[in-house]
Amino acid sequence: MNTRSLVTRLLYGACLLAFGCATAEPVPKERGQASISQMDVPVIPDEQPAITEVPAETGEVQERGITRLNPAVLEGKTAVLGTLSTGLTSTYPGEFAFRTSKGYYLTAINGGGRIGDPTVITGATSAGAWEKFKFAIASPPSPYDKTFQTANGNYVTAVNGGGMTANAIHTDATQPRDWERFRLVYMSGHPPTYYGIGTIKGNFLTAVGAGGKYQDALHTDAKQIQAWEQFRIVKCGDPGSGYEYAIMAADGEFLASNNWEGKPGFGLSARPAEAEMKFKLFRQSDGTYALQTANGRTYLTALGGGGQVEKYDRKYYTPDCGGLFGGPCVGGSAPIFHTDATQVQAWEKFRIIDQGNCTYAIQTSSGFFSGIFKDSSGVTLLTTRRDGAPSANEKFQLVVFGLASPAIIQ
Repeated sequence: MNTRSLVTRLLYGACLLAFGCATAEPVPKERGQASISQMDVPVIPDEQPAITEVPAETGEVQERGITRLNPAVLEGKTAVLGTLSTGLTSTYPGEFAFRTSKGYYLTAINGGGRIGDPTVITGATSAGAWEKFKFAIASPPSPYDKTFQTANGNYVTAVNGGGMTANAIHTDATQPRDWERFRLVYMSGHPPTYYGIGTIKGNFLTAVGAGGKYQDALHTDAKQIQAWEQFRIVKCGDPGSGYEYAIMAADGEFLASNNWEGKPGFGLSARPAEAEMKFKLFRQSDGTYALQTANGRTYLTALGGGGQVEKYDRKYYTPDCGGLFGGPCVGGSAPIFHTDATQVQAWEKFRIIDQGNCTYAIQTSSGFFSGIFKDSSGVTLLTTRRDGAPSANEKFQLVVFGLASPAIIQ
């Protein structure tokens, strides 16, 4: 073993031993419980910790003498699989990243092309090139209709079609075949938008320990989707047009529309219902986006085109501020976003600016950036006042809806 390989392995071992001290993704506190005056530790970090490069494999590695699964037979069940064409191009624009239930990202070491552990690890807390994957869909649709392509253009492989607790994932495939097919199972709930990732044998991908591992990070032997089998899929790059997303702020809360006493409202929510957090992004002719709410009729409006700050009124009965329980207000009377516009005009247009790390800045028509802050009482609120470069608190993630694979027909 050369010196570089030895150092790399020692570093990975040290990471593994030290990970008992790593912190998981913070759980957002209920509004009004925090006491600090500003947001100090956002969930979405600005910079990605360095990952030691793993040297490329040399020579050939025999795949344990196992044979490829006959795609027509799945453990005694029959399924019709679609055909992936050669020269495959993703149906979806841009790229995607997988986050475990603890908030760690899946990383394809060296951008893919590996057949020996570690191939995919779960130690990253922010997204760089190795955390981005392209998605493609089989045609015609089938229960196992998704392929995941790494930064180097290789495909993610579930070795032996799943059922493995070691050497479970490879990233060296150059063509998508049966072991490179997966299905995405949508998991509803609060907060929703988690997916299970099924292999062609009917198993599910497991992030061991819910992430934070540099060795033995993924298994494919699970038969049920539990916490370690749930992944949040976030958008990277081009968000496209007509796709649905939840918009997650830096503290892990979501932008959510709601209805109180017959009046539409809008604000941050830690546990919104699916309809409250779902927005469809429509690209406009000038390159901006309109954000349509889940009712399919109304659009998000930045009051005054931006330049506003939410205030919190706990004291008085002001219906626009949340009724008897108080709520976020501007001047004690109105929130800084509305969701009742039925046409897209200037205040309904936003620039969705890719930050390169699977986060986005949201700029209003007046050039201000939307973001979060904490007021003097520690309540997390929204603002559209920042007119300089966006900080971590003005960066959002687009959590993806609509990726579920077709149901399996028994």
